Amino acid sequence: MLAAPFIFSSCSKSLEDRLVGSWQLQTAWRQQFLGRDYFTTGYESGIFTFKDNGEASYVSATDTLTGYWRSDRYSNSYYNSNGDWETRSMKYLRLSLVNFQQNKRLEWDFDDFNFRNGWKTIRAEQYSLSNDRIYEFDRR
Repeated sequence: MLAAPFIFSSCSKSLEDRLVGSWQLQTAWRQQFLGRDYFTTGYESGIFTFKDNGEASYVSATDTLTGYWRSDRYSNSYYNSNGDWETRSMKYLRLSLVNFQQNKRLEWDFDDFNFRNGWKTIRAEQYSLSNDRIYEFDRR
């Protein structure tokens, strides 16, 4: 009986392991009171690659940017809409990519993200006071 919990825990993947791979940005929007305001980032046509050593890249037909990615869990405490103190477990994702020859830089800091569709989609969020930005990436 003691072997079963060990088997399950040894097979679970870490947060970083689940992010490693190739991803394509599918859609981005600003969350509004009564809907979504979709916008284009300019990075929908290429592929983002996250390597297990922390290196990252973005490659499209016209751009190649390289750099790093970082991710971890953290706790965020705040007063919710009812005025109650709340602590929430979250996951941040930081992506820093550059191409010095083209004078391009991409710095994305996501305050929280989660996996969907059986680990095939990442929904990453940037929180703001007026309207949060949400980005969805699909595994490639």
